[in-house]
Amino acid sequence: MLHRSNHPSFPHDPDLPGGTLEDDEDPLEALVREVFEETGVSLDAAAIEKVHESSKYDEGYTYYLYRLRYEGKPNITISWEHSHYEWLPLDEFISKTHGAIDKYMHMVHDYLSQNSSWPIG
Repeated sequence: MLHRSNHPSFPHDPDLPGGTLEDDEDPLEALVREVFEETGVSLDAAAIEKVHESSKYDEGYTYYLYRLRYEGKPNITISWEHSHYEWLPLDEFISKTHGAIDKYMHMVHDYLSQNSSWPIG
């Protein structure tokens, strides 16, 4: 879990890497780019699985949630958008996303709460 800095959008909120699509970019390409920009971690797009998509949380936006099995713990270099990060068990992650300001994190919380057997590791 990333934690936003005193960011102009959703300051001090729990967060995951993400953002908006750039020109001619599909959601998976945006994910790979955003993860790299926000954490310094390079991902293999072929190993990523989309697990959820929803447009009910914010009119005009479609939110995506992906998962990836990553061996080990990568070296994280957070961007200016975040003050720190932490590795959490799923139940703690779900708990900390409750009450987030960002509507994307509402979707993440709801999905993971309903799919708590989702393997992460």
